[in-house]
Amino acid sequence: MREPVIHAETAAWALVHKPHDMPTAPLVADEEGTLLSWFLNKVPDAAHVIGRKPIEHGLVHRLDTSTQGLVLIAKTTQAYIFFNELQQEGHISKRYYAFCAGKSNIITNMTVKLQDEFPKKITSKFRAFGPGRREVRPIFPQDRQFEDGGKMYTTTIENVVQNNVDLIPSTDFSCSLTRGYRHQVRVHLASLGYPIIGDQIYNAQTYSTPLQLYAFGISFIDPDSLLPVSFSLQQPNKMNQ
Repeated sequence: MREPVIHAETAAWALVHKPHDMPTAPLVADEEGTLLSWFLNKVPDAAHVIGRKPIEHGLVHRLDTSTQGLVLIAKTTQAYIFFNELQQEGHISKRYYAFCAGKSNIITNMTVKLQDEFPKKITSKFRAFGPGRREVRPIFPQDRQFEDGGKMYTTTIENVVQNNVDLIPSTDFSCSLTRGYRHQVRVHLASLGYPIIGDQIYNAQTYSTPLQLYAFGISFIDPDSLLPVSFSLQQPNKMNQ
């Protein structure tokens, strides 16, 4: 497993590049092997931050264990409170790049075509299901369970490109969201019939590669300058290990 890298930081926050297959947050206090434990070893003073969950300290948001990309961590309690309010108001935008398998069985009656006009929004509620509630399913307005309550979550598809050059053809999606649910991008794309390559939960096909989902960009307001800032990683290569 690759080491995390601090991509950018100030006295108030740090933006950390998380590798594939590293949990973002601990499940119990003092758990090692997570992105947060790595960060607290590098920046011990950040352990004093009081966040929404005591064991998560200044962690502003999470990525799925199998997702690679940028994670924002507050280094002070004041910065955490600021970011938490921003996130609740939808003012932290996260950008993703996904390499998806070719068109498969469509779970819903929605579809996305390369000739569509973008951006295009996918909005649903979610519910967990299966053993240990490990999986997530989207609940769309036409679904019977839609009236049961729950928050709405939106994934914006910014662009779609067909890639037939590599050994494994793919349909490549650029997406963004402001408020996320567990597995949101993975589930929304799979619901369109485009499961992400390497997704061991929502893609029935087996691959010898990690999940091809990258949180490559993030935009937010800096808590000190109160100016908007934006950061991006280089566009990932497919099958990057």
